Amino acid sequence: MKHKGLIITVIIFFILINTIKYWEGILGIWAFPLFLILVLYYLILIILIIRQIIFAIKEKFIYKERLIIIIASLIVLTLTYFKPQGIIDYDKLSGKDILVADHEGAANCHSVLKFKENNKFVDKSICFGVDEIKGSYYKKGDTLFFKDVTFRESEKRYDEFAVIKLFKANNGIYLGKLISYKNKKDTIGIAFDITKHSFNIKQ
Repeated sequence: MKHKGLIITVIIFFILINTIKYWEGILGIWAFPLFLILVLYYLILIILIIRQIIFAIKEKFIYKERLIIIIASLIVLTLTYFKPQGIIDYDKLSGKDILVADHEGAANCHSVLKFKENNKFVDKSICFGVDEIKGSYYKKGDTLFFKDVTFRESEKRYDEFAVIKLFKANNGIYLGKLISYKNKKDTIGIAFDITKHSFNIKQ
């Protein structure tokens, strides 16, 4: 096939975009450079497709192979524009969110904790890269205990538990605080703002 290289390029790009949410947490600090590469990849594809469109116009659209490539490429580029994180929502596939809380750190670093209905949790941190920690949890009253935590770096330790503190009134977008503690000796903890919850908590 004459334009096999372009077809392969478009297919690879489509696969990368639609699986990036699945493996970006594994990359750590390499996630941001990869994002820049994908942006450059996208712009190069636009240029290549414009070139193909110009050839097709000069040929008066008589070559079906070129038209198929143009249409397929335009579909991929359009889907990427409207769905830059992919058409598959891997977060929803991993289970329904029961509680979601976020924490804004220094230098625009951001962490989001999501507790799923299947007793799994995901802690996703974005700070000069993407780091994702997964594990299980169980609830006792207003406390969530972490267990079976997996790390990209085996030497890391994770907090032992987190306490849910809901506001009596819904003020703005936050519903309360989730305070995560290293252990029972930790009296400060890290405060997360709760943006969603459906736990049955007695205050």
